[in-house]
Amino acid sequence: MNIYAYHNSGYIGDGVRIRLTHSPRSLSILGASQMQQKQFKLKANALFSLLGRPHPKALIEIPPKKDFATLELAILLALLLSADHLLETSSPAIMIVGKINLDGSIIPMPTLLDAPQAALSSGCKLLIAPPSQHPHTCDNVKIIHCSDIATALQQCRRFALKHEGESSIILEKGKPSPTSHPFTGIIGLEKAKKALVLSAAGGLNILLYGPPGVGKTLLLNTLEKLLPPLSETEIEEIARIRGEIPAKRPVLEIFPHMGEKDLHPGGSSFFHLVHKGVLIVDELTNQKERTLKTISFFLEKRKYDSYPVSFTLASAMNGCPCGNMGKEEELCTCTERQRERHWNKVGSALLDRFDICLSVLPENLMTVPLAYEDPDLLSTITEVWIKQQQRSELSYRKLLPLLSTSLQGRSLSMRASMSACKMAKLIADFEKRDVVTREDMVEALSYKTYGVDRHWR
Repeated sequence: MNIYAYHNSGYIGDGVRIRLTHSPRSLSILGASQMQQKQFKLKANALFSLLGRPHPKALIEIPPKKDFATLELAILLALLLSADHLLETSSPAIMIVGKINLDGSIIPMPTLLDAPQAALSSGCKLLIAPPSQHPHTCDNVKIIHCSDIATALQQCRRFALKHEGESSIILEKGKPSPTSHPFTGIIGLEKAKKALVLSAAGGLNILLYGPPGVGKTLLLNTLEKLLPPLSETEIEEIARIRGEIPAKRPVLEIFPHMGEKDLHPGGSSFFHLVHKGVLIVDELTNQKERTLKTISFFLEKRKYDSYPVSFTLASAMNGCPCGNMGKEEELCTCTERQRERHWNKVGSALLDRFDICLSVLPENLMTVPLAYEDPDLLSTITEVWIKQQQRSELSYRKLLPLLSTSLQGRSLSMRASMSACKMAKLIADFEKRDVVTREDMVEALSYKTYGVDRHWR
């Protein structure tokens, strides 16, 4: 159920939707000045105490440059309805008109202006209005006059419960239709698909390399569809950075032509805008050296001034300068030195920060078997993501002895060893097992293959 505030901007008014998200910390309003927020918090705390309610905690987004006094009543009612879990219902929208006093009374108005027409155009079925000298009627919109916030809240409650389910149909979460499956239309490449699933569920940096045309870019663009939903804490962090409540995790892309001014425009940073999201860098070896060093720096620093910067890096590149590495019908003509120089463009520091480094080789689409598409894949990713969010680094350190039983595991750096342990734990989570086996660790290490290792021969 959506709540709209009637905002008069001269002769004609319009509806302003109140966007509200739960916050475990405090009450914050994006789009309002510090003074307006301070005064509103005092009024909200006083009114909530008068109604016997605990002080509200939420993150609210309103458009900037609006008359904040005309939005206060709608914001307060949205907070109260949210506390009763009525905003989660599929009831028709409600528009709120009027201003409120500190004692909870609603200031009368001589006329409602064009509020009924604004409610109708906003898709609202109920208009909560202050006492008025002139009666108003409007087809398809019910108008109820209320003299105080308690009465207005009671009318909104009654309307929401009575008209439950009358708004647009909401799809059941966690059960996407077959056409909305993330991997619909992608045939084969099962190893790379599972690598993307692990990356999404664990926030693992991923690098796909191979010859042109095998589907590396297509796979990277699919990662956005696999990401788990944002938690309340993440929503608040992103909203404080971007100035708006996000609907999903941010996904941004760096292109080869972008320079330092594009990455740090006007004293801000391109990287803090992708906090808790995915940064896509296609054609990694074509990027500028300074750009790659900046990416590596933020992956390690995780901070820009006072802003947190934590993102998942998803990249793709050719395995060699000629691009034929891995092809069966065309031989790679690059020398060992040329290949090493090609991979040195990325740099050992940045390569070590890729949790997954996997080659994507050409497949015969006529002989590749069609794999089963799990309809519950997205809900499983979310469950695994929640599990790994609750784990400490110590739980991964306990897997280091198991990692050391492999010759490949002994040659990894400490950072790469920890990411391999995390991957092994994620693999066990997807298999719904609490114990990590040797097979899980071997599979995790199979996602760490570099072109300079000549594994494709």
